[in-house]
Amino acid sequence: MTRLTAVRGDITAEVVDVIVNAANRAMRGGGGVDGAIHRAGGQAILEDCIARFPRGLATGDAGWTTAGRLPARWVVHTVGPNHTAGERDPALLASCYRRSIEVAGELGARSIAFPLVSAGVYGWPRDEAILIAVEAIAAAATATATIDEVRLVAFDDATHRRITAALATAPAVRILQAVRVLHERGYHRVRIHPGMSASGMYWRTQAGDLADPRAQVAYTTGAVNEFLGRHVDALTPRAELADAMLAAMPTLEPLADDPAYVAWYAGLLARVEQTYGRPISYADYFDDSLGWEIGWCTDDRYPAPPPR
Repeated sequence: MTRLTAVRGDITAEVVDVIVNAANRAMRGGGGVDGAIHRAGGQAILEDCIARFPRGLATGDAGWTTAGRLPARWVVHTVGPNHTAGERDPALLASCYRRSIEVAGELGARSIAFPLVSAGVYGWPRDEAILIAVEAIAAAATATATIDEVRLVAFDDATHRRITAALATAPAVRILQAVRVLHERGYHRVRIHPGMSASGMYWRTQAGDLADPRAQVAYTTGAVNEFLGRHVDALTPRAELADAMLAAMPTLEPLADDPAYVAWYAGLLARVEQTYGRPISYADYFDDSLGWEIGWCTDDRYPAPPPR
């Protein structure tokens, strides 16, 4: 199982097979992470860049060089989109993570450390950059079986806290995404009923046919990464989790008879994925008739679901 962790520190000091460099298209060194890696690794990295990438590298692509004097074995260089200059397609940023993991896999690497690509001088909003990174790494790690460990390295405390928070929320988000997979398979009667304890300590949800106790599963953040007897985190494939939910709900029928709820839920999940805020529909401290709350005490409301 691939592990994804948040690290506070200097990426040039990471002892892993691969560190990822947030390079520019010219591939001749630069500022920020790029400059730090070239300075720490020495002239050999630049010489390899010139030899391997005489015409530079396209935005969203990745390629490798020696790591020079760095403790890593290789540097994988990727060119992130410049948000400040108008390059704002999330697919380009996601491609940086996917291609870097593909290249690392081709090298036979088992561990890889990323900076938060494009979130420095290229100006990508930090929280959005974090969410794109987590989702892209999850998808790429599932497809590249050789990688055991992925690190997201933050140079400052604030970014480290935000990455840590996103990873902590990931099990709940993966469960909600698995419900969407079940809807796509025709199990329209799978609904969720989520809330927060009055103290704010634990978020919990029921999912399934809420009229049939035998066709329900439950999760609480008090269980952290444990759900249905398995470990769930940011890298758990949502389809595998959907399979596990079906196995735990033997009486659930594949009835595609509630398109209104399915469409409503797709919108709710899109809002959750934008913020990693958990939806709350019942709690002791607010009236959910005003809509569901996205995140605890945020006043960000999403309309209540259509009646069954």
